[in-house]
Amino acid sequence: MNFPTKKSSKGFFNRFRDLVDEYGACEDIEIAGSISLGETKVRFPCPLAPIQMQLGGEQGKRLQLYPEPMLTAAGGMVPSGAYLIEDPDYTVGQLQGFLRLVPGDSLVLGREELQQRDLMDYPETVAERHLRIKLGPDGLTLKNLAPTEGSCLSPLPPKAGWKSSAELRLAKLEHLAQLLGAPIAEPDPDTALALIEGVIAQIAADPQQIKDSQGRPGGLVEVPEALDPVFVGDLHARIDNLLVVLTQNAVLDGLAAGRVALIILGDAPHPDEEGQEADMGTSMLLMDLIFRLQLAFPGQVYYLRGNHDSFSEEISKNGVPQGVLWEHALRNQRGTAYYEAMCRLYQRLPYVATSSRFVACHAGPPTSSVTRTMLIDIRDNPRLEREVTRVRLRKPNSPAGYGPGDIKRLRKALGLGPYVPLLVGHTPLSNDDTLWLEAGNIEAHHVVFGAHPEWIGIVALATERFLPLRYPVEPLTVLYNSHFPA
Repeated sequence: MNFPTKKSSKGFFNRFRDLVDEYGACEDIEIAGSISLGETKVRFPCPLAPIQMQLGGEQGKRLQLYPEPMLTAAGGMVPSGAYLIEDPDYTVGQLQGFLRLVPGDSLVLGREELQQRDLMDYPETVAERHLRIKLGPDGLTLKNLAPTEGSCLSPLPPKAGWKSSAELRLAKLEHLAQLLGAPIAEPDPDTALALIEGVIAQIAADPQQIKDSQGRPGGLVEVPEALDPVFVGDLHARIDNLLVVLTQNAVLDGLAAGRVALIILGDAPHPDEEGQEADMGTSMLLMDLIFRLQLAFPGQVYYLRGNHDSFSEEISKNGVPQGVLWEHALRNQRGTAYYEAMCRLYQRLPYVATSSRFVACHAGPPTSSVTRTMLIDIRDNPRLEREVTRVRLRKPNSPAGYGPGDIKRLRKALGLGPYVPLLVGHTPLSNDDTLWLEAGNIEAHHVVFGAHPEWIGIVALATERFLPLRYPVEPLTVLYNSHFPA
């Protein structure tokens, strides 16, 4: 898609003035240069400047539409080709949902869809089907579907849209670098060992990770109720994907303010990119990044154990014995003491995270009997340990997997209500997405996968709503490291 130059953006504003002359001034709101949409479709070239949309008159809903920016490795920005629709009246610093309009797609704004109605907090003055927007090769086409309630458009200064968004992202990346205080690069052996030992000590002292019957950190961590969880699925050595999560929306703001819990559902090491399965260097660097996050935000960053958090010879990808190679890489590059520390870390990681509002694990619920005590003492129950890290969703070709009854039993074991969401990773349901809500047509069952090469999807709880959020992957490691001297 071609986006307008500075000259053509000026033409966009002229086009607005032409539309004002054609359709008359908007009577619903007083915004200079605004237009009121009638029943005729309006089409104009894809604007670089953002647009304000007022649905349903003065007492209706104000939204903003602008091209989605992507950061480049040089710190510049380019349009992704999609457009984002956001509520500009959200509370600054709080996690916010949005709608994305991709080329060739159309979207109807209105109260018809429950998820959209909740996301945008539409008042009654917004119709069930209010405004249709299509993003085509010739530009944006808008059609007012609610003539009685009305739709009004007006251009906004460029600073209000993608430019300010990209600048904010760069500022967050700089803030993250300041908080963590180290580049994403191979540390010296003493620093690497001190980092992992610090996390091991933190886990041992964490009161939220319930001690098992032998006094060890158990398999269950109870996340404080005051923290809004953000769930990230299997990253498989994709450092940029995690950096995108940390610098998008209000994730970093929430961590810094003590309002957010970042819950990583295991399997951060071991690349899944074809041809890269044996390269363990980025796995080490990603674990370093996670360790630094845990130490920077104690009690707010939780890493659950997955099946690839292992040195087992059973762990492989495309025939590559990743578990064995992971051990060899740690021993050869960081020394035996570091490898032994990683072994001790694995023996202390939680397997299940919960609060009154969710339950999460790497793979899925146990397919046999389970109690809260069994989850805490999971290291003494190899069957249970294996199930929560390896079980997959039941399908016609996989009848041994888990289903709705297993999820119900897990909720009951933890004293949770029947519709408390379960979030898992482990099993991407297709190659072209990164998160799936109501997966398997099971209510309140969501799958997130963090290793997609082009997209990173997360699920976040904000104002008691679970928000599915997808972001394009950007080359942020270079930008992050630019904040440290060479």
